[in-house]
Amino acid sequence: MKSFLTILFIIQIINISAQNDVQTKYLVTYGQVWGVLKYFHPMPSEMNWDQVLLDDFQSVKECKNETAFNEIIATLIHKCGDFEYQKRNIPDSLKFKESFEWMNNEWLSASNKNAINNLIENKPNFENHYIKGTLVGNPKISNEIEYGEYKYNPAVQYLAITRYWNIINYYCPNRTIIPENWTKVYYNNLQGFVTAETYEVYYFEVRKLTTKIRDAHGFIRTKNNPTSMYKYAPFYCTNVSDGYFITHVWQDSLQSINLNKMDKVISINGVEVEDAITEIGTYLSTSNDYYLSKSTHYLRVTQDNSMIITVERNGEVISDTLITLNREEFGKRLKKNQYKDVSPPYKFLTDSISGKKYGYINMAKLERKDINWNFKRKLKKVNYLIIDSRNYPNWTVLKLSKVLLKNETTFAKFIKMDFDYPGSYKWTKSQTIGGGRKGYEGKIYVLVDYMTMSQAEYTVMAFQQHTDTKVIGGQTAGADGNISEIPLPYGIKSIFSGLGVFYPDGKPTQQVGVYRDYSVVQDKSFLIEKKDLILEKALELIRKTDQ
Repeated sequence: MKSFLTILFIIQIINISAQNDVQTKYLVTYGQVWGVLKYFHPMPSEMNWDQVLLDDFQSVKECKNETAFNEIIATLIHKCGDFEYQKRNIPDSLKFKESFEWMNNEWLSASNKNAINNLIENKPNFENHYIKGTLVGNPKISNEIEYGEYKYNPAVQYLAITRYWNIINYYCPNRTIIPENWTKVYYNNLQGFVTAETYEVYYFEVRKLTTKIRDAHGFIRTKNNPTSMYKYAPFYCTNVSDGYFITHVWQDSLQSINLNKMDKVISINGVEVEDAITEIGTYLSTSNDYYLSKSTHYLRVTQDNSMIITVERNGEVISDTLITLNREEFGKRLKKNQYKDVSPPYKFLTDSISGKKYGYINMAKLERKDINWNFKRKLKKVNYLIIDSRNYPNWTVLKLSKVLLKNETTFAKFIKMDFDYPGSYKWTKSQTIGGGRKGYEGKIYVLVDYMTMSQAEYTVMAFQQHTDTKVIGGQTAGADGNISEIPLPYGIKSIFSGLGVFYPDGKPTQQVGVYRDYSVVQDKSFLIEKKDLILEKALELIRKTDQ
């Protein structure tokens, strides 16, 4: 009897799973048709197109077969009515074929496919109510309803993932390098959205979805961030080539923490540290694994009142339970112990080994006012310049380039989406840099790492146009181009890179980062001795030159 009941239970689970698969299949396809109509047909721009989806949600969810489902799709298409044909001849080279692969499913009827294809091939020209380009060309999403404060509503949450999926599908310039099949992403994440019964669960479903585009710009903004109530363990660790090491411990009178600087982190709450970082990557948007490996701040974040950390010290494995701190208290400790960088924006130095003179620029500190007559006068006297771009600059690239580059030269080109024809793009006018009277005749060494992101990567690309520049360091963040914002229900705004950025020869930067002449990453000597291997490589090259 027991085994018979077990079999019945298994059959029931299988039936529920199959039913969920059918529901998901129909909801995904409906959302894709709804999206193509929203951006290709003029009528959705003249009506509340959200409400159409909300009204259809339950009917689609309860569909029992393909005939009933295709009747709903036919009705959806019919609501948009006729349109004025405009024959399109967009070259295949300017189309993202991936944006339209979803139509190759078996359960969309031939007549519905024909109607959609007819619209795609003959899309009329009209001003879309929901999206347009900014002055520089990245998407500006507008007129999207945000639905106030969170209240569990499966239909609205279905709308959220559908809205995001379609905007990325047709308007993300990096659409072709999304690692996973985009329809499968929709399929695999949909149930998590519609069943999220609390705001916190919904929030993390959004975060999980946004990581799938593999874009370090893919963060989210919201006034209601559940993690603001999370706690922090009073330590900090850093990843170098040798592993993860403790770099700071905040002791207090309430607990004696058995952690020392340079303890090697083995696990957090029993989870190996590498696996913990991978788990963080489920909710943290990064463009590449190198950037993710450096996101050690999140290892100390928890909902719990304590955290167990296991480290290795001199061959001995040690575990300690740490009492966690609320955000306010942790912030006070952090501020109290925060390192204040009082170094100047630039300095001119003499190498202690070779005796050669060189300049050093900290791009995070350098401002346009610093690029003055005095700076230029000193720069002329040295044959070597180190530019530290392991930080975020202050829009100094144009002014500095006129000092460094004599001839105006192309350093980057962009693709922007074609807002008249979704799923296609245009090359923009290539960006130029330089054009100074004389230029810098010495050698330039640019230092980079995972902190080199967005504007910093763009700036490095400009410096690489100097005839004698070498880029040294670790893989950069791989997120360049102006950002665009997607308003989602319940006050969440999701970000993505709105322009595709390339070198003049077409070499990409998104996900891969800037081109490096020398790949150098820090090891534990950086933590023990403050030995900066990336800077040391630049000095080594200076010492080897004949100048």
